[in-house]
Formats: sequence, C-alpha cells, structure tokens
Amino acid sequence: MAARWQGGAVLRLDSLTPGLAPPLPPPGEPERWSLLQQLRRSQADPTLWIDALEAGVEPVEPDLLAALARRVEPAGARRLLALAGAAMLTALERELAVWDDGARSAWLEPLLEMAHSGSALADDPTLLRLLGRCPDPRVAAQLRQALEPGADIGVSLGQSLLPLLGHQRQPGDLPLLLRHAQGPGPIALRRAALEGVALGLGAWPQAPLREALLTLALDLDPVLAARAVDLLARLPQGVTNLQRLSRRSLDPGVRQRLERRLQASLRPLVLVVHGRSGGEIPAELQGLASELAERRRTPVQLVALSGGRQEPTKEVEAALRARGGVRLVPLLLLPGGHVRHDLPGIAAHWRGFGPVVRSPFLGAWPGWQQLLASQVAAEAVRGRALLWLNHPLSGPLGERYLAHLIHRTGAAAVATAYSADAPGQEIPAGDDVVWQPLALAANRLTEALADRPGRPPLRPPLLQQEAVRRFLLEQLAALP
Repeated sequence: MAARWQGGAVLRLDSLTPGLAPPLPPPGEPERWSLLQQLRRSQADPTLWIDALEAGVEPVEPDLLAALARRVEPAGARRLLALAGAAMLTALERELAVWDDGARSAWLEPLLEMAHSGSALADDPTLLRLLGRCPDPRVAAQLRQALEPGADIGVSLGQSLLPLLGHQRQPGDLPLLLRHAQGPGPIALRRAALEGVALGLGAWPQAPLREALLTLALDLDPVLAARAVDLLARLPQGVTNLQRLSRRSLDPGVRQRLERRLQASLRPLVLVVHGRSGGEIPAELQGLASELAERRRTPVQLVALSGGRQEPTKEVEAALRARGGVRLVPLLLLPGGHVRHDLPGIAAHWRGFGPVVRSPFLGAWPGWQQLLASQVAAEAVRGRALLWLNHPLSGPLGERYLAHLIHRTGAAAVATAYSADAPGQEIPAGDDVVWQPLALAANRLTEALADRPGRPPLRPPLLQQEAVRRFLLEQLAALP
C-alpha cells in the first residue's frame, strides 16, 4: 500500500496499520486523537513517521512527538532529538512521567549524549529532569554536580532534582541530601531533600540516617518533622526508633503522628511465663508487664503455664481486633516440655481470638545468650566461676541446647530439680563458685537454695537483676 503525502511525496507504508497513514488531520480534529492512539498501540515501524517529520511532510506537533516517544529505538530517539530539540524534551517529560524499562533503554544514551554535546539544550533543566528518572551512576553524578552546595540552582529546579537524586539510590549521596534537608535553605528545598531520602531509603547507611531523622523529627517545620517520623517507622527497629523519639519534646501534631505510628506498629503482647502453683505470677514479672505496657502503649497480658487456659483481657481483646492479632512471647529459658508440648496448644487457643504471631522462646534469643555470657565474664573478673543451675531436661533437644549454652557462655550447667529434698547437695561449692539459677523469677528452687545453710554465693533470680530487667524491657518494647 502507498499513501500520498502533502507536497506530492509518495512513501511506502506497508508496515503501518491499515487506515493509519500520514498526513494526520490538523490538531483539534477528533480523528487526529483516534489515529494517534492507534499509533501508540501499533506495531508499525515508527521510522516512517520520523521520515515524514524530517521531510516536512508532517508538521512537528507535541502530540505526535509524545505518541512516538514510547515507540522508538535509540537510533530513532536520536533523530527525534536532533529534529525537535526542546519540543521533544517537553513531550518526553509529559509522556514519560514514569519511565519504564523500555523508555530507559531507548532514551538514556541519547539523552546523555545530548547532555555532553555542548549544545544550547545541554543545560536545559528539562533534560536533567528526564535523565533523573533513569537510575544510572552517570546520571547521579550529573545530579550531584547540579546540587552541590554553592551551585546556582533555583528553588523550582531544586525541588524536582533532589527527589531524583534520591531515586538514584547511590549510598554516597545521603550526606548531600541531608545537608539540604537539615540546612537553613528554603523550606521547599528541605522538604524535597527529605523526599529524596525517602525514595532511596533502603540504600542509605543506617546509623547516620537514623540519627538525622531523629533530629529532623524535632524540626520547627511540622511537615518536615512528621515526614521524618514516618521514615523512622520504616527503618529496621522502627519501633525502637519511635520509642526513643517519644521521650523527646515534640510539636503536638508531630507527637500525634508518632503515637498513631506506634499504635499501628505494635500488637498486644501475650507473655507466657511459668508461674507458680495455682497460676500465681511473681511480683517481678507483674512489674515487667506493667512497665512494658506503659512503654509500648499497648496492652500486655501475662499467661501462666500453671494457670490453665486463659481468656484475653478486655484491653487485649480490643487491641487484638484493632491491630490484627497478638504476639505470643514465651519467657521460658529452656526447651523443655512446656516449650515443646504446651506452647503449641496455647498458640492454638489464642488463635481462636485472632491471628497469632509467635516469637521464639527467650532462651533461644542470641541477645539473651550474649547477656548470660556477659554475666559469666563479670564473675571471672572477680575471680569466681559462675555455675548455671538448670531444671533437668530430657531428650536430645535439651542435651543439645545445654551443650550450646555451656559453649556460648563458658560456664558449666548442673541439673537441679525443683522437688529435690536438698537442692544443691550435689553441686560444687566454695567461695570461688557462684550459683545462678536459670529462673526468671523466684520459685521453689531459688527459695530452697536461699535457705540452704552453708551455701556458696547465690545470685538472685534473673529478672531481679537490673541488667536483665533492662534488657527484657528494651527487647520486648521493640517487638512489632
């Protein structure tokens, strides 16, 4: 098929969609829009249209340039840039507001060539904005140069380039973005810089990013401060970041934002503890739960293994519905029968009230084992050997765990039954040995050992030690 162009030129258009042939109707005609939509969807070779533009057969119009923008290969992109220049850049910015892989593969190299060509368009801000949508180290270098302190850049251009620099996700660009976000410049530029930080959030070094966001959350601009709170919540250990910030003086609106973030991030906690006869829960565990609920601003319920199946409190039930479930945390130190057999049943029971997220039992936490190792090291400095007193465990799992604990902490462990007539009778004694029962709270064993005459130095139950209590508060408060 052939089509006659204005001016008498004849061009073969066999590869075009039937009925789609230049010249187009003039701008404003309804048929023009329909034909351009066909061009966008057609598999026809766009080269024929570029030929028509270069020959002057078809006028250079923005809507035609925009339709061709997604259809061309790099060679066609170069021809369109040479032909239409600034008009092509404007059409690209409108058409390719979100660059997909096809657009980047077709336009990145031609646009970079234009940026280094020395032509008048090389300094066109539109060109830099277009390049900024293409993640590439060469593009990041150009954005960096344009945004360096002292560069002559207007507020409007800076507002568009700072987020694009973040979009490049080059870890070394965080200091530049933070200088703009924390500096004394126009508030529009500071907000744009923080948006750049948000766009590259996962690429930045965590320590300087966290400290900068904690500072920005105290900023006098409430919009900037609120955005910093949102970003802190998205970082690893986001709950810890927000809790740390909650102890600072904040703008009332920002504090409300922080409270909402904390509320949305935290499930109510169900802490499974051993308990005493009849479901009694020792005072130190009750105190831990009370302070933990205050820190998290979410309900915390203690469930004693010795207390049978328990229902959620009204506060936990309401929070469970609002936040999509509870987190079950077994504050148990050894993988005995309670961990292996009782916990699955408790989790199944609580799933009857809503979704349950289970944490590992406390004794399996690497941080907990590190804390115990530090206790052994502290006693060694005093010239004493610490000895763990553990409830007897049976089976290969218990044996493996005790072997791991001994290796991890450097202290021996001795099985000591709660029900023994004279607990501690078989345990090595002497002024150079200190006993540490593996018990969070007071129980029959710790009380019997405390009453035993002639006993060696005995450390109190773990939760009665300030370092242990502080560790548990910090770790449990940070759970999502």
